[in-house]
This record gives sequence, C-alpha cells and structure tokens, in this order.
Amino acid sequence: MSLTHNVHRLERAVSLATGATAIVAGVCQGGSSGVFKALGGAALLQRGISGHCVIKGMISDPRSELECLRQCVADLRAALPRLQKEMDRMKGQQEKRLDHAVEETFPASDPISP
Repeated sequence: MSLTHNVHRLERAVSLATGATAIVAGVCQGGSSGVFKALGGAALLQRGISGHCVIKGMISDPRSELECLRQCVADLRAALPRLQKEMDRMKGQQEKRLDHAVEETFPASDPISP
C-alpha cells in the first residue's frame, strides 16, 4: 500500500516554497530555534515532494491513514535486515581502508617514535 496524494498541486507548491525558505532561515539563524525552524521546513518540503500529509490524512480519513501508516511500518521492519547487512558490509570496507592507511602511515621498517 502506498501513500495516496492528498495534497493538491497549489498546496504542494506552497509547501515546497515555504519549506525551502524555512530551512534556509533556520540554518542562517542557528541555535535551537533555528534547528526547529529547519526541521519544520524539512517536514513541509517532504509534504510538498511526496504529495501526502499525514495530519491531513488523519483528519479526513483516519482509518485509512492508520492502515497506511501500519503498512509503512511493516515495510520498514522488513527492510531492516537488508539495511543491517549493508551497514555491516560498509563497516567492513571502512575497517579495511583504515587498516591499509595505518600500514601505509607506519611501515614496519620505520621505528615508532616516542
């Protein structure tokens, strides 16, 4: 089950513009209030990009929205093992690069200085 579009074209455009503006303003402002402003902007940007608003869905059709959210959670749970496997693979590659860098930095023939 995919998220239905419940945000119409004009609302999406306004969400995109407002979200981008809030992100820039929040980053420029800094501090905790800037972080909250940027996070709010990110939520608006996501709303505009996806065309779906959970809050609007909960107001207009709560049962359908809850079922959709349950399906999203189930999909994320199903993806966790694959994501964990990819993270383990990336960690192994990172450790290999680190080992190689250590070997290149400290060759066996050079004494370690105190």
